[in-house]
Amino acid sequence: MEKVLIVEDSKVFARILIRKIEDELFFDTCWASNFEEARYLIEENPDGHNYFVALLDLHLPDAADGRIVDYVIAKGIPSIVFTGDVQSEVRDRIWSKKVVDYVAKESPDSLDYLCSLVRRISLNKFIDVLVVDDSATVRRHLMRLLEAHEFIVHEADSGERALEVLSRHPEIRVVITDYFMPGMDGVELTRHIRRDHRKDALAVIGISAYGNTILSARFIKNGANDFLNKPFSSEEFYCRVTQNLEMLEYIQKLRETAIRDPLTGLYNRRHFFDAAKALHSSLSRGDDSLTLAMIDIDHFKKVNDTYGHGVGDEVLKHVAHGLSNRFRGHDVAARLGGEEFCILARGLAGEPAMAVFDDLRNSIARSKAKAGKILVGVTVSIGICDKPMGSVDAMLAAADAALYKAKRSGRNRVLWAE
Repeated sequence: MEKVLIVEDSKVFARILIRKIEDELFFDTCWASNFEEARYLIEENPDGHNYFVALLDLHLPDAADGRIVDYVIAKGIPSIVFTGDVQSEVRDRIWSKKVVDYVAKESPDSLDYLCSLVRRISLNKFIDVLVVDDSATVRRHLMRLLEAHEFIVHEADSGERALEVLSRHPEIRVVITDYFMPGMDGVELTRHIRRDHRKDALAVIGISAYGNTILSARFIKNGANDFLNKPFSSEEFYCRVTQNLEMLEYIQKLRETAIRDPLTGLYNRRHFFDAAKALHSSLSRGDDSLTLAMIDIDHFKKVNDTYGHGVGDEVLKHVAHGLSNRFRGHDVAARLGGEEFCILARGLAGEPAMAVFDDLRNSIARSKAKAGKILVGVTVSIGICDKPMGSVDAMLAAADAALYKAKRSGRNRVLWAE
């Protein structure tokens, strides 16, 4: 499983950061206190950890010059730098290294922002972005910026070509288009896009070196979500892209209110069965693999009896938060009722499925739910089925039987359906 690499010489700060990431984001972490330990974790660790993002202190005891940033980026790991040094020349030097972002060690809010960046990088791997510009140099620059944030990036050198790419990749969520292009300009391209794609489903960001209030207004009036004047800083570019994505996600969440469980925010029972039937039909045609997992919180009644139902609700939300952070895209995470949850994971089966769900089980066991000043640790038992079994109901029954067996054999474990 992919993990978060933390390189920080302060034990106190590292512990705070590890706890925040593991409790709030449910990602596993590995910590190095200096350059040599980080090098070992990346190159020589026998466990072969795979890191999807690294959080790097700029000044380390054995690499005070920021050498850790160059090294980790050279290994292909997206890197976020946190430092107490916020001088402008330091900031410029950090950005020149093609980092994801830098975060100043100023306040508890800095940790919140750091966690939001980690979450964003984990989500960006599933988000497609299209860059449209007739200049190959500009396209390459924008694509490098987006790829540093782990987006799936497509390109087009004209408006006409952009429409072709969109027709082949309807999953694209953001289009970044220049204004001046031969043939179809950026404003006309935006008008064409809006004939098939709503503003709340696909964001269009116009850019131009000759931008002014009139051009900005033309883009917006013709359906663009945002506009950027060239030249712009990497920092501003990332902020605008992220802001537009977060708005799309917020609107999507509002739409999904009717199919969400009001306490946990996961899909409700009705939507689960609707989605499950569609996914199972795809599975029966041989289009994809599918794993169904039943998840139950161990000794949940004891939590309610000991702390009350208010704390029990916080435990439910805590576990649900872990599920929603681990599963996304075409996966379906639902609360079926009480302390029982279900996951439909598309494109996952066999030993990789066991690894994913055992890692989830372990992360929940390690973290704690917070209810005011009360911290509550819980474990879960999981039963999984990755065979079609003829119907969704049959898969559900098989996974439920495996869950029951996991409960009877000691809890806090993952078992296959027989």
